[in-house]
Amino acid sequence: MNRQNLLESIATTISDYRLGEIPPMTTDHVDRWVSQFDNDEQLIILAEMNYLLSKYYISKSKAESFITEILTSEIIFGKNPSEVIPSFQFLDIQRKGSSQKDLLRLANEITMRQYGITINKPYSQPLGYIYLDDCLFSGSTVYYDIERWLDQAIPNTTIYLIFLGRHISGVSYYIDRKLIPLAQRRSLSVKTGYFLKFDNNISRNQEIYECLWSKEIFDDELVNNFVKIVNENSAKKSVNPRIFRPDRLPNTETLFSTPEVRNIVESAFLRKGAYITSLPENRQPSMRPMGYEYLESLGFGSVFITYRNIANNCPLVLWWGDTSYPSSHPFSKWYPLFPRKVNQSTN
Repeated sequence: MNRQNLLESIATTISDYRLGEIPPMTTDHVDRWVSQFDNDEQLIILAEMNYLLSKYYISKSKAESFITEILTSEIIFGKNPSEVIPSFQFLDIQRKGSSQKDLLRLANEITMRQYGITINKPYSQPLGYIYLDDCLFSGSTVYYDIERWLDQAIPNTTIYLIFLGRHISGVSYYIDRKLIPLAQRRSLSVKTGYFLKFDNNISRNQEIYECLWSKEIFDDELVNNFVKIVNENSAKKSVNPRIFRPDRLPNTETLFSTPEVRNIVESAFLRKGAYITSLPENRQPSMRPMGYEYLESLGFGSVFITYRNIANNCPLVLWWGDTSYPSSHPFSKWYPLFPRKVNQSTN
């Protein structure tokens, strides 16, 4: 496809992103974003974003379809979901953000439409529990949400963790190693369901890596400066940082269209992300070029985006910035493709 066709295709794919909250996603909007990259990278970035978004962007219709599938599941609710769903408690226990509340509203709309019942009625002795959220990244959010609530759970029941997306590394650590043993001590079982899966567990699988993680870059001063900071912080903490992607990883490309294109896009996103991290006077420690991450690295590198919002674990070039700010403000220095709604703590 040529440039105009790519712009139109991307704008169409993301047309319901924060619809009604921000200006519509237009070809001019997409073009303004991509024009911030070097000229020889722009067409490649557009083509690959078109490819990635066609696979991974979760529109409202996709979210509705998946949650409908969950709410009609015989595995969870048996052959008569309309009779069993009122005996389940849909948890509203998220400590920050509005993703759980938004998805619960969507689930309630579906059960009302499908069965004429609401999920909002309290039930003193639930048969099971449903925890809905948009995505599992590190796994810490769901773990601490459930840990804080767990004393209220009825023993010998099941907690179903349902996500629009999940990253394998979070499942491996916070779910398998921490949450499941914690629940078992209360005679509870934990099961998970998801719409999209991202395999980013290096220790488990060297073949596949489904996040953005750039190979080594030598000729960019801002990247070099950020790497220096990561190394210095790692030395203070006595940890080994995850900096550049090894040549062997991944052996099989399942995220990008080709390994060569992966290298180009990741390099471009890292360079511009390092520029973005240089803008604030007091950068948050977890703000990293390829997305927010607590661990010492160049960033998480997720590509999880829904009609509701984009995660801050995604590369900064996709969501950071706001050109409505005065020219003196750091936000004005970058125009985002996906203007992000910031999550606020509820306590």
